[in-house]
Amino acid sequence: MFYNYARFILTMSGIVIGSTGYYFGTIYRVDDERLLWVGTTMIVAITGFVIGGLIEKLSINSRTDYLTGLWNRRYFYLKLDEQGERAFSGKKQLCIAMIDVDGFKTVNDMYGHTIGDVLLSGIAAILKKDTRSKDVVIRWGGDEFVIIFTETSLKNALEVMERIRYKVEGAFSPYHLTISSGIIPLEQDQDLKDLLTKADQALYKAKEQKNAVITVTDL
Repeated sequence: MFYNYARFILTMSGIVIGSTGYYFGTIYRVDDERLLWVGTTMIVAITGFVIGGLIEKLSINSRTDYLTGLWNRRYFYLKLDEQGERAFSGKKQLCIAMIDVDGFKTVNDMYGHTIGDVLLSGIAAILKKDTRSKDVVIRWGGDEFVIIFTETSLKNALEVMERIRYKVEGAFSPYHLTISSGIIPLEQDQDLKDLLTKADQALYKAKEQKNAVITVTDL
């Protein structure tokens, strides 16, 4: 990543500058000059770490959702392209699950947006906890989420989403809050836009039932 390069370059620059100064300071026995170069080394190295940290923070913030801490839609497209290529080249399975919160507008109208935000964050936490670190959990926007299940069969993705659906139903029963989800596996050489279109169609079918998980085989 760019911030790692910035940190490395500035730190190495400090080491080179400091080493050169130390060498010449030793030859000419100029203690003040040696001290100056050692100080310069420290300043440049610290600057490298600070700048690298700031760039890292900006990079992460641009790819994450401010409310839930999940990845955002921008990051989704980056990872979908990346994971799709890996799936095609390695002939590995990949599934997309599109998720929508049932009746969320009613909850917002009844309890207010502050409670709504808390509930969305709670659902995001369940999605994150019940998926693997190599899966990509996205806040798509509003009360919609997406999960990229990497190296996962449709059967396994369905099992995970059913477990998540059940947990959400139990965790937010006082608010009568549930989720619906449509799951689609990536076919070999399938266009990624077509994948998203079909996943959205599966979600639409699930929304008709509410509190349901629909796969491509159910369409």
